[in-house]
Amino acid sequence: APFNCLLIPKMMRLLTALLVSAASVAAFAPQTSVQKSSSTLNAVAPEKEIGVLPPIGFFDPLGFTTRGPYGSREENFRHYRGVEVKHGRIAMAATLGTLVQQNYRFEGFLSPSANLEFAEVPNGLAALDVVPLAGWVQMAVVIGAHEFLVKERPGRKPGDFGTGYFGVALDDQSAKQLRLLNVEVSN
Repeated sequence: APFNCLLIPKMMRLLTALLVSAASVAAFAPQTSVQKSSSTLNAVAPEKEIGVLPPIGFFDPLGFTTRGPYGSREENFRHYRGVEVKHGRIAMAATLGTLVQQNYRFEGFLSPSANLEFAEVPNGLAALDVVPLAGWVQMAVVIGAHEFLVKERPGRKPGDFGTGYFGVALDDQSAKQLRLLNVEVSN
């Protein structure tokens, strides 16, 4: 019997779902080896960390920092704060992308083989049906590679990947850096 061509799109969708799932799991997986970092020796109580601001102060009503899987209360706080900062940055980039795509389109082809130009891709969820599967796979691979290759600098504040603030290097604990980090976490 000839190979059924209808199976290929189903297999590609399944493969894409698996790749996207594998890429997103890394952000939430605990470290496999338990090692004491230098931050444990210089641990700061979560109540005194960046982002703990009046009038609420330290807010952990469900006790995630005391019952978390990453070791001490300070290590749990550090992990959760790092995840919070990372996802906040992703949300800010997504918001910026949504605003930019309302007013500007790249020129050229998104997919030359499908003869699909950037200008032909609609905004929002409607793009899911227009962008080819190979494009979604490429995005999942890039996100997964970024997740595995770009790591926080050990012994630094959560969210410090060594790139500075929009590429501008700031001294640790300077008044300007603390203000900018407080603004980032509180927003």
